[in-house]
Amino acid sequence: MAYLSTQDQDLILHILLQIDDPAYLAHFQDPSTEEAWLQANEAFIQHDLQRFFPPTIDTADPETWRYIRGQLLHVAERGH
Repeated sequence: MAYLSTQDQDLILHILLQIDDPAYLAHFQDPSTEEAWLQANEAFIQHDLQRFFPPTIDTADPETWRYIRGQLLHVAERGH
């Protein structure tokens, strides 16, 4: 598992805020629907998002993905 430095976390958030794709910033009214959508699409999302990140940030790493996923949900809730 990768250790995410504060600098990595800041970079991830900065990149996520630059992505203008409603599929990643969708906000669901029902949390269980949102959870099911994320689980069903998790591998695709991880693979697709990797293109936005430098090679030093691996979206498939469990710790990195947990952080990215949390930030995606947070950004969607704030309305980007």
